[in-house]
Amino acid sequence: MYRVLIVEDEFIVRYGIRSMIDWEMIGLQLAGEAANGKEALEWISKEPLDILITDIKMPVMDGIELISHVRRSYPEMKIIILSNLEDFHYAKEAIRHGVSEYLVKSDMMPRDFEQALLNVKVGLDAARSESAALARVSEEVPLRRKKFLTELIEAGTDDPASADLTAESLGIGRLRSAYVLHISLNASEQGFTEKRAAVTEALGQAWPYGQPGCEVFPDKQGDLNLLLMGDEASGVSDEDALPRLTARGEEFIRLLAEQYRLVATIGVGGPIRAWDQAKEAYSQAVWAARQKMFLGTGRVLLYDGEAHRRQSEPSEQVRVASAQLQAMAYASQSRELTAYLKSLFGQLSARRDPDLVHIVSLELLMILTTLWPDVSSDDRQVLELKKQYYDQLSWLETLQESEAWFTESFEALAQHIALMYNSDRNSIMKAAQYIQQYYHQEISLQAISHYVHLSKNYFANLFKKEMGESFLEYLTRIRIENAKELLKRDLKATDVGTRVGIHDPKYFSKVFKKIVGLSPSEYRSLVRSARQSEGGGSDLAGTHGLPEELREGELECE
Repeated sequence: MYRVLIVEDEFIVRYGIRSMIDWEMIGLQLAGEAANGKEALEWISKEPLDILITDIKMPVMDGIELISHVRRSYPEMKIIILSNLEDFHYAKEAIRHGVSEYLVKSDMMPRDFEQALLNVKVGLDAARSESAALARVSEEVPLRRKKFLTELIEAGTDDPASADLTAESLGIGRLRSAYVLHISLNASEQGFTEKRAAVTEALGQAWPYGQPGCEVFPDKQGDLNLLLMGDEASGVSDEDALPRLTARGEEFIRLLAEQYRLVATIGVGGPIRAWDQAKEAYSQAVWAARQKMFLGTGRVLLYDGEAHRRQSEPSEQVRVASAQLQAMAYASQSRELTAYLKSLFGQLSARRDPDLVHIVSLELLMILTTLWPDVSSDDRQVLELKKQYYDQLSWLETLQESEAWFTESFEALAQHIALMYNSDRNSIMKAAQYIQQYYHQEISLQAISHYVHLSKNYFANLFKKEMGESFLEYLTRIRIENAKELLKRDLKATDVGTRVGIHDPKYFSKVFKKIVGLSPSEYRSLVRSARQSEGGGSDLAGTHGLPEELREGELECE
């Protein structure tokens, strides 16, 4: 069984995680728990571990630092991170360290958590199967070659001369010039074993691998790679290597699509002329393959050093304007939403950073999954929609597909809100009437939205759209209008504030002056002066002698 460690500073959360999963049934063993990153590192140093489940924000040592340590010392360990929505900016850094799964605590259901664990387990099974196969037949030369090359691209070598001797003893041949190719498959419904078999079969038709000069080998993630040596046996020479390599790569891609309905992209790194360059060439090939997000899938993509360098240069951060997006969705501004997303994805296209696209996509997805519960009363439907979102997002391969998907999803949300708007306008009128009648009582946004059976965020946005001012601005204005009437009587300003629902005298005076332009006492004095100049009058006499803006109370609260 694979061993799992839970790292979470809140005991109740650890208990919930521990209790919601039948660990033994899914082939996992809950080995222990830790309250922070420091405890976790001490635990890991003493006990073997396969899966780490960690929170982001913790005392002593947070999840970011913990993941950084783990990645340096235990690169094969699978990591699942947990985070609250408000902590997502911390999770961005963790994502760059190569986590296996990311879960939001508020949305986490037992079935979702179990599926995340099973996804990680599939990767561990594949790696273990590969290792077991290599161990069982370690004396067989073809598998020993695979093991040699896998270790070379993962760990590198400081002794290229020794690696040369090993390569020759395994029949790989003396290295003069070679290219590393990385094969990346699009998402499909086929299983890992089925896809691996299809790729191997198609490679056998496109390249004479197994012969000197062409080797197929896996990396630690289970993806297949090719090492093509520059000699006649492989059909690749230094003079025309890249054109012929590209042609054969395109043939392999065509065979895989036609015979197995799989879409592959090949990234090409190199050339290398010494074994200590193999690790860097592999990294280049992986980078090139990941550029399918911007250049399209089903292609042979060559490493572009200049583009890679530009991507690494400091540049202006790409930020998601969450509040702006939410406001446009609440206002059903489809055209503005589309324009904003077009601009956002345009910035991502210019940066050509797949990790950044992943992070931004998660942020956009969180906005969608946060807004839907606010505008739908069908909890079951919202839950199914969230699951559908996560599933569909995993099938998006290119930036163009992602932009189209998010544009369509936000458009659907905006249209849903637009349909709700007419039916919910009466609720806003009902809320306004309630405020006018009970302004002197304690009225919170939470309470008034509950009163009209709308979610707090949706109510706040709808109220401002319908009334032209926020809930708080409206409530404050109604209170001050009534306070002005009370100040015409012989009441103390503190009593007036209390009667209109503002119990703090200093705050009442501050708000009154901000809206009216005068303090309560100054306003009372002006009213009395106006009466005296008109020959007096009763306490309830009109105030037509006041300036118009004071009579009508037209100054708005910011």
